[in-house]
Formats: sequence, C-alpha cells, structure tokens
Amino acid sequence: MSKKENQYSELPPKTPRTKIFWLNDKTINLKIDPTLSYSKNIKCDSVIGINYIGFSGEHFFNPINEKGKYINTISQTKKLNQNQILRLNSIIGNKKTYKNPNIASCYEPRLAFIYFKNNTVICQTQVCLSCYQLQSTANFVEGVSGNFNNQAQKKLTQLHDELGFKEN
Repeated sequence: MSKKENQYSELPPKTPRTKIFWLNDKTINLKIDPTLSYSKNIKCDSVIGINYIGFSGEHFFNPINEKGKYINTISQTKKLNQNQILRLNSIIGNKKTYKNPNIASCYEPRLAFIYFKNNTVICQTQVCLSCYQLQSTANFVEGVSGNFNNQAQKKLTQLHDELGFKEN
C-alpha cells in the first residue's frame, strides 16, 4: 500500500465531548428575577465570576440549574469587587455594546456571572468570548440581541483575564 493510500485509511478522532452533570454536594437558593435589567443596573450584594465549560454538543448550561445545583465543569470562581461589578454592568447594559456586532455561531460559553442578593441567586449570565454572544436571565438593553461587538469582547476578555481565569 502506498503512503498516500494509507494516509486516508483512518478517520480523524472525534472531538471530545464534555460530560455535564450536576453536583449533589451543595445547593444554593435560586430566585431568578425576570424583571432585572442591565440597563437599569442590577442591584445585588455580590457577583461571582465563573470559569467553566457551559456546553455539550448543541446544548448550553448555566453554572447553576433550576434546582440550585452547581455544574461539574466549574474550574475557577472569583468574587468581583465593586468596580468590576460596575464595569460588567456598564458593558452589558450599554446599547453601544450591541452596535455592529460580530456574529458567529459556535456559542460555547466558558465565562459566567452569578448575581446574589441575600444569599440567593437572582441572575445568571453566560458569555462566549469566541462568537461574541451572551445569554442572561436578566434583560440586556431594549431592542438588542445577545450579540456584541469587538470592543465589548475586548473589555469582557480583559475582565476574564483580570479575574485570573485560564483557558478551559
């Protein structure tokens, strides 16, 4: 058999899939507030940044499910300081963030933010820095989708790096 024939005889390896499951060792109270809006500055006690894998195949996941259980793929967490919370809210709540968006279709969230008030989760926001999309239980800005632009991507990446998060 020639070298060329042998070159194509095996199929390439399949892309590894992350096995997603929910941890039973710790639960948190969840009371998602559908009236929250980034354009009205979300009032909270604290925000936790999450570095995780929030997708498996075509499915995506918040870091905490509807039963208050954490996802198994969280690799790092970091509490945001007040300045970081204000910056995050101003990025997501600014209409300019969504002007001339960069649109791709991978949506593989690896960054998330969980908002707490009185030890209860009131909001979860997922971000995919690769395809410039975000999803949230809170509203962004009226009349926009979750697709953001290059400038917002740079600011969110800067926050990601400032929190000390490593690539998953």
